[in-house]
Amino acid sequence: MISFSDFADTKKTILFDGATGSALLSEDNSVTLPDILSLKHPGIVLALHEEYLEAGCDVIETNSFNSNPLVFESFGSKKSASECAKISAILARKAADKFSTPEKPRFVAGSVGPVFNQNGSLQQDEALLFEAYSTQISALLEGGADLLIFETMQNIIQLNSALAVTKKIDPNISVIVSLSGKNGKTHTGTPFEEIVREISKYDLFALGLNCEDFAETEKDAEIIKKISTFPLILMPNLGFPEKIDGKFVYKTTPAEFTKKISKLIQKFEPKIVGGCCGTTPEHIKAMADMLPSL
Repeated sequence: MISFSDFADTKKTILFDGATGSALLSEDNSVTLPDILSLKHPGIVLALHEEYLEAGCDVIETNSFNSNPLVFESFGSKKSASECAKISAILARKAADKFSTPEKPRFVAGSVGPVFNQNGSLQQDEALLFEAYSTQISALLEGGADLLIFETMQNIIQLNSALAVTKKIDPNISVIVSLSGKNGKTHTGTPFEEIVREISKYDLFALGLNCEDFAETEKDAEIIKKISTFPLILMPNLGFPEKIDGKFVYKTTPAEFTKKISKLIQKFEPKIVGGCCGTTPEHIKAMADMLPSL
């Protein structure tokens, strides 16, 4: 099978999937972390991956954003974070292999998120982070991930740990870093410029933004383009949900989403696009139908 990096050379714009956690919790909100559904209800997770692949995406992300031993510990979960990460990768691999063809190969991105303590602060202990990320990343690669995406990342210490682990385990694997925040800073206050300057020593496949609404994505993409030489990734969410009948509902339609993201694509020419919170297979299908015309 063609490697992800070789495949990327053939594509102007690579399409990732949409939201995973919010979509899974809409099916079963009895768990503290959506990752646990990979163990509790693997069929639901597999079905979601297949819906995104049917919609036309090139890459699906594993249901492992929180599958880090430190995160599981903070949430009081008795489940094995390592087992969860590995099973999540196996499920995504199974779906990707089912839909892959020589004409349209599909790939699996191992999803890794930030690590917060029980009090809501970012974990800053480098030794603990290195060990925890080693566990998570090793499990994702053992499960069959083709590349890694560190997303919604918030500070330099955690990114340095995650990237150092990756370089040690597999220095050749493609790595994407995606930040999230507002006005050029992460939600915890670290300027994007500081992060980009620090991690530019690594050979990243792409660097960009996720989990911001369209207005913030546009403003922050302007900043990223000025300070980074890496190819760009943009994965906005659907904006802010409304609470209807006790549930949070995103009202942005696939057509509206596509119209907005097409403007971002034409302006910033990202290498990778996809969706974050609230996006569904219907939103990704609309993007897949739109991309060839740009």
